[in-house]
Order: sequence, then structure tokens, then C-alpha cells
Amino acid sequence: MPSTTLRLTLINNAKQTQRSAVLLKLDDQSDAVAEIFTLARNKLRLKRAKVLYLTQGVDVTDKAIWFTQGKVVQDSLVYISCGEAFIGQVAAPTAAAASMVETEKKSSDSATDTSLTLEECKEDIPKTISFAPASSVSVTVLAKKSFVDPEAEGQLKRVSLLPGMRRVVGQPDLHPGQATPVGATFITENLIYPALIGNDIGCGMAVYKTRLSSSIRPQKIVDRLVGLEGPWTEGDPHQFLVDQLCNDDQSLPPSPPPHHHHHLQTLIERGDDNNNLHLDQLGTLGGGNHFAEFVVLDSIVDADLCTAFNITDDKTYLIVHTGSRKFGQTVLDSTRNNDNTSTSTSTHASKDKKNSKKMATSTLGLYADSDAGRNYLAQHNLACQWARANRELVARRVLTRLNAEEDAVKLLDIWHNHVEQKELDLQEGSRVDGDDDSNNNSRSYFIHRKGAAPSDRGLVVIPGSRGHHSYLVMPHDPVEQNAGGLNSASAANAASAAPAAAADASTGNGLFNGFSLAHGAGRQWPRAKALQKRPVASSRQESIAALQTTELGSMVVCEDPNLLLEEQPGAYKDIYDVIHDLLPFAKIVAILRPIATYKMRNEKNRSV
Repeated sequence: MPSTTLRLTLINNAKQTQRSAVLLKLDDQSDAVAEIFTLARNKLRLKRAKVLYLTQGVDVTDKAIWFTQGKVVQDSLVYISCGEAFIGQVAAPTAAAASMVETEKKSSDSATDTSLTLEECKEDIPKTISFAPASSVSVTVLAKKSFVDPEAEGQLKRVSLLPGMRRVVGQPDLHPGQATPVGATFITENLIYPALIGNDIGCGMAVYKTRLSSSIRPQKIVDRLVGLEGPWTEGDPHQFLVDQLCNDDQSLPPSPPPHHHHHLQTLIERGDDNNNLHLDQLGTLGGGNHFAEFVVLDSIVDADLCTAFNITDDKTYLIVHTGSRKFGQTVLDSTRNNDNTSTSTSTHASKDKKNSKKMATSTLGLYADSDAGRNYLAQHNLACQWARANRELVARRVLTRLNAEEDAVKLLDIWHNHVEQKELDLQEGSRVDGDDDSNNNSRSYFIHRKGAAPSDRGLVVIPGSRGHHSYLVMPHDPVEQNAGGLNSASAANAASAAPAAAADASTGNGLFNGFSLAHGAGRQWPRAKALQKRPVASSRQESIAALQTTELGSMVVCEDPNLLLEEQPGAYKDIYDVIHDLLPFAKIVAILRPIATYKMRNEKNRSV
């Protein structure tokens, strides 16, 4: 054979976060397997490497396979084992499985094209992973243009192996979390996984139309955004919370369990005994990627929908992104301390104790019909409502500083981290509404969203990073063509570029995308890496100053230098790519341009 060079990624099978990209030169005299083992010893420090696997657990230790069967091709992922079994779902040794591996490796034009395509999917429609012919779990990554970290894909696949898991969907903003991915939807049967939701239960976004003119100067806004850190002292936080919960007509799920009403009544009567309500944090943003941002319309894409929602270009809008703060953490901690009615799996045993402990925690599932499951759902629902009340109070505090709180109109308020129960027919791929006893295949499933916006609750906002546009979108059936563009100059072009989803991909009801959309741009740099990056080739101080004014002319209030670097625009994916990948599932309504973003100030009694 002529000399050739293969680009490969070597992965430690037992610790799959450990990997190395290599170039393997091959010719007639080469022993590919021996050379891989040598590279594994040098690059991964695996001195006892014995077995080579491809994705799906296909054994390629026999060097003849490399040349005669074409299983190993450019950009293959090669898992190095020291004798332990392949960690992951193993495909049955069928022709379909072999075809799956070949298709996976030939799809090298996208970081997330790691699977077979659905038979009737068109070229630009995302692809679906089927781990084994007999498996009832499907894993979909809705990214075509968006970059997806391989570690996030690995986390997605590992979560798909949990008991009760039926469908897993990675959104275009998918990125790695501590143990489980962010930007994903998980559909389970009978079991609830609190760790998939995490501690910031109910985190999400609200959008308000204000009376402030769209011509307001950013500096005027920035100058007035003071006194927003620390507890709210301008009113009674307990009464505010109770009023919000009692008037919340968007409780989740639509029919709260009996436990929910008991918890709510106790909450109203008890006040803040033992600080269980964390009222000192109500009305505060918190850290991380949370923010309050003023935006104006950059362009109207769907005039009819803008008219329906009274979205006009003469006013300023406020986006609030925050969650349940320590209240959500308390709920998660309480659940972890009472896991006697849970189930777990040891599928992902790892020699790395830290990662193993994280994964073990995330695999604890609660039976939905157990006392522990019902109790978690009740507390989870309260946390979601607490988070919504928190966004409402943050908006009130911010708008009060600008004398604009009285006539603000809320356009939307959605959760990104939550679980809800739905009646679905997964075999037919449909959502079941009403009480139709004729549909004998429908069952009750739990949709877990971690960093994912619901696509079945109307208007959605998808923000870019600081200094980039945000998008108001309206979810639609994936079989529809999208008539919206990515910017004011390309609306017509985008309509022809956005593909129609194949009928088999979703049957036109949202199941294919997990009834969800991306919740933002999604990180492409871990925070530690972002801290080392400077937007300008100069001193750290000059870089900090440069990040306080964006390319779009907006201003950023963030007096924590490390947080400012962690949240710099380059740390996030290109929002244009994310929106492009969502065009089969949502139409663009309007494009928003930021003018002022508030994250935090160094003030006395600062909230932590």
C-alpha cells in the first residue's frame, strides 16, 4: 500500500477525559497496532495497553482490520484499554453496527457528526446515534455548524446508559459540565435524576418591554445601576415571594402533585425559619453567566409575530438571567441526603476517584412514584417558582433605578433547568394531549432540561455572549420551512438555506429536538482557560478595560476581573452558528442588540 498518514485521537478507555491527538504514518511495513500502543505509552502513560476499540466497542486490535475492512479512517477515535472492557454501550456485531462505525468516521466535516443519519434526513439535518439495534435509547446532537467538545459528546453518551433513559438530545450549545453535559434534554421513564438538573433549579430567562426609549444612552443606564448587590431592603422579601407564588399561573408541571400544595402552605405560614427560604438572596443575580441586560431591536424578521407580541423598535427591553440561588442548592442537597429510594448504576466505574464520585452522584435516580420522588418534585416546583420570583424582583430592582418599573410588560419567562412530566408515545413519536383512551401506547415520561429552553411554551429568547446579538425565536414544527434570517441582510437567503426536517426525524411535534432549543451560545472554553486568554495582546489591566466596552458599542458592568475574563465573548460559541442549527426547529422573530449589561459591582453587603 502507498504511504499514508492518519489523524487519530487516542483516548484512555478507563478515563475518557484523557486523550491525545496523534499522526500515524503507515505503509506496507507498518504495524499499526504496535505503533498505537507505543503512542499510548508515550502520550497517555498507559504502560499496559492491550486492546484497541473504536466507538461502539468495535475491537480493532487485529491490525488486519485496519487495512482490509476500512474501519479505521481519518479522524477516528481510538480507545486504549489495559484489559478492561470497553466503557460505553457496545453495539451488537451486526452489519448495521459496522455500517454505523464507518458512517461515523466518514462524517469528519462536523465535530458532532458522530453517528448514522436517519434514512430520510436531508443533508443538513442533525444526525442520530443508535448505540445498538436492540437499544431503546436514541441520542441526537442538533449541531451541524456549532462546535461541540468531544468530552460533551462523551458525557451525553454516558448519561444515555442510565436506567430508565429513553431519549437524549444535545442542543447546538452543548458543552461539558462537571459530570453531565450542559445544553441537553433527557427523557426518562419512571425515574427522575435530580443531578441532571443540578443545583440551580429553575434557572432561566425573562424578557420585559420597558418604557425606556431605544435611543437611551448606555452610559445613563450604567451610571444608575447601583445598589443592586445584597439583600433587598426596599420591601418585605417574604411577602413578595408569597405573592409571586400564589399568583404564579405557570406552575410546573401543569398539575402540581399534592405535596406541592403542602409545601406552599407551609412556606406561607412559616416565614423564613432557619433561613430555609434564603430570602437574603431573593432579587440577586449571583455569579457565573447570570446577567441583567438592556437590549434594543436591531432588526424585525417576522413582522406579524412582532405585531402580535407588541415588539417595537422604539423601546428598550430588559433580559434577566438568573435562577434559584441557594434555595435550589438546598433542594439538591436534601435529595442527596435522602437517597434510600433511588437506583444507581456502576456502568461507568472509573479509576479516577474524583470523576467516579461525580458520575456516581449523577447516576442516582429517584423512582417518580416513591415518597422521595414525589417530595423532590414538590421541592423542585417550588424552586422553579422561587427562581421566577427572583427574576421578577431583579427586574423590579433594576428598573426602579431607571424609574421604569411601573409599566414594564413581561414578554416571556422560561426555565432552562427543570424536569416536567409529559404523556408521550415514543413509538409513534408524538405528544399525547387530552385523555384519549384509544391511544394505548402513550406513557408518562419525564423531560429533564439542563441548559435547554422549552420549545413548547411559545416565544423564546436565545442570548449571545456579551457583545453579540441575541435572538427572539418562535418554535415551530420541524417539518416547516424557516422564513427568518440570521441578520437583517440575509433573511431571504436563510429561508432557502434552512432545511426542512425529515418526517421521520420528529413527526412534526418536537420530539426529535426533545421539545427544547438551545438556551444560549454555549461555552467553548472552560473557565480556567478563559482566565488565561486576553482579548488584546497587552497587560491584564488593559484586557479588563477592553472587555467593558464591546464591539457593538454596549457597556458591561462587571467589577470582578476574573469573572469578566471568564465571561469574555471568545469563551462562547458563535451565536450565529447556534441559531443556524436551530432553524429547522424555530423561526427568528427579531434580532436584539445589547446596549448595557450588568453582572456585578463591588459593593458593601455584596451577595455571594
